[in-house]
Parts: sequence; structure tokens; C-alpha cells
Amino acid sequence: MKYTSSIFALQLCIVLAVSSCHCEPVFTKEIDFLKKYFKADNSDVGDNGTLFVDILKNCQEESDRKIVQSQIVSFYFKLFETVKDNQTAQRNVDIIKENIIAKFFSNNYYTLEAFQNLTRISVKDVHVQRQAIIELKKVMDDLSPRQRKRRRSQMQFRNRRASK
Repeated sequence: MKYTSSIFALQLCIVLAVSSCHCEPVFTKEIDFLKKYFKADNSDVGDNGTLFVDILKNCQEESDRKIVQSQIVSFYFKLFETVKDNQTAQRNVDIIKENIIAKFFSNNYYTLEAFQNLTRISVKDVHVQRQAIIELKKVMDDLSPRQRKRRRSQMQFRNRRASK
């Protein structure tokens, strides 16, 4: 019995080790290429501190973290759009972008498309500004949908009790 359980434990360790290697790929090669492409290895880069890392460290709540991450993802998508003249750089960007889509959007391409459409809206366009102001009340109401649903269900519950 000990021999069988030892073999089983060894097999389990091998399976876990192999699956963990393939589960979370590190895109070191692609990122290293982009560092060279953007000349991010220069000594002056990083003199002013970090752009995103410290902000993410300070986000304690998951909802706060998602908000900040959405802005960071938006930044990277805009940055990736600037890489068009070099096919190798574009391939590396595409690989990293697919990973971001898988992680941040859980491969939900409808949400990705909506996100990208929102990032393309020009704030300087007067027509867009006017439309945004018209929609502001509805957007603000939508920011806290749980409270409205709870109130509505409480009112329905109270109405049922009152009618009995």
C-alpha cells in the first residue's frame, strides 16, 4: 500500500508541476523585446518612480482595484496602438494583448469591444459632451444598482405583507 501511495503522490507532484508551468506563462521574451523597442532600458526611465505599481499596491478593495486596472489596461491598449511600423513588435504586442484579454476580460469579447469603444470616445467633441450630459443621470443611477434592487424588493415585500 505504501508503494502505491508513493507512486500516486509522485504522479500528482509531476502533474501539478507541469500544469503550473503551463498555467501562467511569463511573457519575458515579448516584454524584453518591447523594452528594447521603446528604449525602456535607458537610465533615465523610472527616475520619477512607478506609473502603476504603487497605485495597485495601495488598492485594498477588489472593486477599487478593478477600476484602477481598467484605466491601466486602457493605457496599454492605447500604447499598443502606436506599434504599427515593426511586424516583430506588433506580434509581441498581439501576444501580450491576448493575455490581457484573457485575464482582464475573461475572454468576453463583447465586454472587450465595449471597453475599446469607450476608450475611443473623444472628450473634446462637443456633440459627445452634450450626449454625455444628457445620459449623466442614467449613468449615475446605474452606478449603484444593488441599492435600487434591494429597495424595490423591500417595497414589494412590504406591499405583500400589507395586503394580507
